Amino acid sequence: MKNDDPASISSLWQALRGSPVQSALWFELARQYRRHGLLWQAGYAARQALRCDARLRQSLDELDLGAWQDATAGDGCLGQAVLPEAAALAERFAATVATQPGDWLGWLYLARLHDLPGSSQEQHLRALAQARALEVIPGESLHWLGFWRLQAGDAASAVAALSGLLDVRPVRYGSMMFLGEALLRVGNIAAAEKAFSRATLSPSPDFLLSLSARVYAHNYWQEAISILQKALALRPAHVPAWLALAKIQSEVYALADCRESLRRLQRLEPDNREAALIKAGLQGRTGDAKAHLEALQTAYAAGGDPLSRLASSIAMTSLYQDEWAPAAVAALHRRLCAPIEASFARKADFVADRTPDRRLRVGYVTGDLHRQHPVNLFLLPLLQRHDHQQFEVAIYYTGVMHDEYTRQAKNCADRWIEAAALDDAALHQAIQSDRIDILVDLAGHTATHRLGVFAMRAAPVQATFLGYPYSTGLSSIDWLIGDGIVTPTEHAALYSEGLAQLPHSVFCWAPVDAHPLPPARTAGAAPVFGSFNNAMKLTPKTIALWSELLKAVPQSRLLLKAPSLKDATVQTRFADLFAAHGISRQRIEFRGPSGLAEMMQEYGDIDIALDPLPYNGGTTTLQALWMGVPVITLAGGNFAGRMGASFLTTLSQTDWIAHDAADYVVKAKALSEQLASLRQGRANLRARLHASPLCDITSYTQDIERLYRRMWQAHCNAESTRLLASRTFPPDADASA
Repeated sequence: MKNDDPASISSLWQALRGSPVQSALWFELARQYRRHGLLWQAGYAARQALRCDARLRQSLDELDLGAWQDATAGDGCLGQAVLPEAAALAERFAATVATQPGDWLGWLYLARLHDLPGSSQEQHLRALAQARALEVIPGESLHWLGFWRLQAGDAASAVAALSGLLDVRPVRYGSMMFLGEALLRVGNIAAAEKAFSRATLSPSPDFLLSLSARVYAHNYWQEAISILQKALALRPAHVPAWLALAKIQSEVYALADCRESLRRLQRLEPDNREAALIKAGLQGRTGDAKAHLEALQTAYAAGGDPLSRLASSIAMTSLYQDEWAPAAVAALHRRLCAPIEASFARKADFVADRTPDRRLRVGYVTGDLHRQHPVNLFLLPLLQRHDHQQFEVAIYYTGVMHDEYTRQAKNCADRWIEAAALDDAALHQAIQSDRIDILVDLAGHTATHRLGVFAMRAAPVQATFLGYPYSTGLSSIDWLIGDGIVTPTEHAALYSEGLAQLPHSVFCWAPVDAHPLPPARTAGAAPVFGSFNNAMKLTPKTIALWSELLKAVPQSRLLLKAPSLKDATVQTRFADLFAAHGISRQRIEFRGPSGLAEMMQEYGDIDIALDPLPYNGGTTTLQALWMGVPVITLAGGNFAGRMGASFLTTLSQTDWIAHDAADYVVKAKALSEQLASLRQGRANLRARLHASPLCDITSYTQDIERLYRRMWQAHCNAESTRLLASRTFPPDADASA
């Protein structure tokens, strides 16, 4: 094909520079690229044609361009940090631009391919200069280069590219959005906020919807709501924007606003399934775990997709059901995970050096290394103390939020992989390519999980740890890391994984901030019991139990603090539930959310913390103990219900662990009769906690590393064991629970 051919690739690009919204030109360009076997370029041109004229969809599909609308396929691969076929692709695209020197897209792809590690900087700069000279839309080359660098995890280089667009007119709103994200990742918060502000000037409701998702992912929830409100002012019947708004309102516990958004959605689309799921989530937010589970199960059955992530929502919500036996919860997890395991071919052959005591490659898969997320609170101190002579640490970060904690975690890793844009198959391949020996799941069935990767088996040894207080239900995960209390040997049948027991508690409290102790409550004040756990943990049996305690201690009050409790409707619901057990509204104080520092000081307003059932407090229990507040717990029948017992056993405070409901009341009442010593003894309790294994992060890290070594040795020896037992807990510790 000659350059002067009116249908040549170069000629079409030249024509587009004069008419960039001409759909017929984009369509013809897609056809020409397809004719020459350049499917990446054909897919790009097809997407532009569709943006100009949505009626072209069928005609574009008939071009047989492959997965041209899949953001992870085709040129989406250029957002990977490493591209094995980069050299071959560069050679092919170089041959194309040699015959079609006006091919902007060919030069752009070459610029990115030569931008990858190990490539020629000189060739990169030459290709980029050619691309910038040929681009149809000003700034398009730097935009895509910055986007791909950002996707690959190279935020600093993304900033370098995208900053070159600050003075381009008209303003490139998408570029400003990506620049804001890149600046956040490098820690330049003020500049990031300015970039995001520029992006909010866009008049496109669809773009504003995307922008709101980006800023919300970085915890700018108020700004995300404002952006969505602007989008809805521009297009009041924009259903996706209403859905996004309702979802954010639910997640930040603006429950009244969420109900109003759902009412608007009901009028626009009465049968919208996503709106129904948000409404089901509101039931959980109000604390009705049973109704929430029923709604999720109904939606899951109606959807007809056994691989739906609703399965994980159902699994997690089952942990809150106080009428379910532990065996029923276990069976549900296995049943929900069976389709996941059946849908993936499981890798069984791993070429690995089985030397038991060599340096091991440990990979962590998580999307939660940010702010005050519990996984970050417990994992970051461990990452900061890993022995890198014995363990090579890789972190596959599946999240999108990046902050100071994320950067600290990244600095702890020998290898950090931005994995949010990778689907399960691509992430599985990346982990295999890194030859990970032990792969650790840190999500379970929580929002950022990648259980599909573990179902395919990406490493010879796989474990689950910290992120989910129960079994995943996957037989392809070899080990559940627990301890002798949360996962006692006699409970092995409840878990799909083998049990790997730490010698002390599975959680170690190593607070970043000291949080000063609050002043002691006055001597004459009536006893105050309290719980800072989320509303779904306030189950019917928990309310009945706490009501009996309030009756047994007539002058006492109960302080309940949870994000949902800022909503008057939720307060009324719980007040009515307690009233049904004879407890007046005047004896209960409801509090909504506050900042972490303020919340920690609020522990000064309670004398005794009460652990809920069947799902104990985790972080909240350790926070209470750190603030000098004793905790009463009743050990349950599985991991989620035995965390309190694990903490108190490690603290050598087993007398705060109840045998049954009656014993719970007796122990809490007895503590309430020691108010003077409790109120003056907060510093002593903190000192005891600090001196216990619950706060010995150095020993805890060593214990984890020894456990990893035992897992690896079991693999090397081809052992069939399903138990790596620890004997550190006293033999009778579980009996006391």
